[in-house]
Amino acid sequence: MTIRVLLALLIILALAASLLISVVAGDLLASYAGPGGFLAWASAPLSPAIIVSVLTGAIISVIFFLIVNALVVRPLRAICSAMDAFANGAAHVKLPVFKGSPSEIRNFARIWSEFASRVEDSHSRDTEMSRVKSDFISTAAHQLRTPLTGIRWALEALEKEKLTESQAMLIKSAVDKSHDLVGIVGTLLDISSIESGKYKYQFVSDDIESLASEVATDFLPLAQRTGVILTYVPIGGLPKVRIDRERMKWVLNNLIENAIRYTPQGGSVQVSTVAVSGRVMVRVRDTGIGIHDQDRNNIFERFYRAGNAVAKDNQGNGLGLYIARSIVNDHRGDLSFEANAEGPGTTFTLALPSA
Repeated sequence: MTIRVLLALLIILALAASLLISVVAGDLLASYAGPGGFLAWASAPLSPAIIVSVLTGAIISVIFFLIVNALVVRPLRAICSAMDAFANGAAHVKLPVFKGSPSEIRNFARIWSEFASRVEDSHSRDTEMSRVKSDFISTAAHQLRTPLTGIRWALEALEKEKLTESQAMLIKSAVDKSHDLVGIVGTLLDISSIESGKYKYQFVSDDIESLASEVATDFLPLAQRTGVILTYVPIGGLPKVRIDRERMKWVLNNLIENAIRYTPQGGSVQVSTVAVSGRVMVRVRDTGIGIHDQDRNNIFERFYRAGNAVAKDNQGNGLGLYIARSIVNDHRGDLSFEANAEGPGTTFTLALPSA
């Protein structure tokens, strides 16, 4: 049965009901127009024909309702419920066949079921691929950390020996590069822990203002060396937040260091704090190179670096902001950015719920 056939049957039922109503109305009008007028019509008993017609019309109406409810309303309600649950993250529920329903509804249910199954299969494959990649990264990082640490210790021992100026410069460069490699390995291990849910936190009620001030002070030497003006603007009296202090310090380190690295000499970086609607915010505003529109949707992705960032500083692995946002999300907070309303640069905003 198709919807057109169902509609044709419903139209036939509606015409039959209309015919009966016409018959009943004609009998009533005839009675009303007869001798005695309204009083005679009102006091006269109902004729069997009128009673039969009313009952038949009622039965047709009930049949009409049951047919529409069983063949159209219930299937559509079931399909909509399944789609809503799937959109909210529930597992796909296989829909019944809906025998007797119009073919359009049965085809709609079948197509939806096939689509949901394909989405689930794709999600399962993506999840498995992510797990394999995370396992590989974790294994590789663990395997690399021990030899790299040994190389670093050997190079640091060589630094203490009597060396020529050129040898000392070469060894120092190697030591610096070994430190960078150990840092990359540590970052890869952090990513593996985050994605596997093993990243541990120790949440305490803490003062985000003092932490922001501490981190900003730590970066004053770097700002002075690069010719960037770094300032911290506290507001005072902010409510405390529940954070893992070391993890949140890592986030602020990343935001402020990025702001300094991508701000040209003579530019400025301002760190400020504010409380808005039950949330405590730390803003890092720079007058740097900014973020182009084509990079905005990818800036928090793993291993992603914007083209102008690579041109300004080719060092970096594109993992800092990904880890920072993951940490903030685990604190039930949010990390966002926007272009400065006036002048060049970007403002990153770290928002955390007050304790």
